[in-house]
Amino acid sequence: MIPLSRYLGRLFRGEASGERLSLVQDAPAVICRREPALAGADLFRSFGVGDTRSYALKGVSADFQPGELNLLMGPSGSGKSTLLAVLSGLLRPDSGTVGALGRDVWRMGEDEMERFRLRHCSYIFQGYNLFPALTAREQLEIVLKWGEGCSAREARCRADRVLGQLGLSKKAHLRPAEMSGGEKQRVAIGRALVKNPSFVFADEPTSALDWENGEQVIHLLTETARENGAMVLVVTHDPRLTPFADRVFELADGQLQSEMEPESFEAEACVSGLPSAYEHTPLRNNSLRVRLYDPHR
Repeated sequence: MIPLSRYLGRLFRGEASGERLSLVQDAPAVICRREPALAGADLFRSFGVGDTRSYALKGVSADFQPGELNLLMGPSGSGKSTLLAVLSGLLRPDSGTVGALGRDVWRMGEDEMERFRLRHCSYIFQGYNLFPALTAREQLEIVLKWGEGCSAREARCRADRVLGQLGLSKKAHLRPAEMSGGEKQRVAIGRALVKNPSFVFADEPTSALDWENGEQVIHLLTETARENGAMVLVVTHDPRLTPFADRVFELADGQLQSEMEPESFEAEACVSGLPSAYEHTPLRNNSLRVRLYDPHR
């Protein structure tokens, strides 16, 4: 067997193109392991003091690759939103570390943390957090003007392109009070995606949307991961999002229960007799990830 170094040496010494092509085709494969874009290690987070203290996170460790869409799922109260906030630099953990782009997030000073979030992170909240006085277009433009120093013309062009992708071209002049809940959610999503961030953190981004618009949003999030190399982390209860994900993380009682790849999911009949809207996709071992019972049945 010829060592890889000799292949490379012969390849770049200027042999004839035909031989060079043969060398490329015959060269041994090289497996490269990517470094995670984001990694949390042994994360603990509690609320309250003394006898009232409760732990939302109990030693959670997970890493996330660039260019991937990740879902964080689990029952209400399992710690999903807390974990999202800790990983995204919004909530300091009691202990543990968060590494992002080779940096220790929680060792940064306040000003440094602000600059890091402004440059690299985008957030999609359930509460929209839109500016009441700004139009849909201006909500996106302000991110580009103040965050990236874009000219007014470039900001307008990029904002209109994203609004068009979200089906909001005809709503660009409206302010939040004039929009429906679903429209406000889509504007909030557009604001998060317009600056091409390294990280997108989304808390139930499709909860206020019908499936047609929800599917449009998840396609945009997937595109952001694939084409821009962003790490996208989505907290959700919606099992319809699992086919779009690269990995699905399950959280229960503040602990990571499992990590699965959607390719391992199989479309099997419900074993409980509940409507599919109340169940998550079965795992490989036929057990349900999360079962949500309808109290009115």
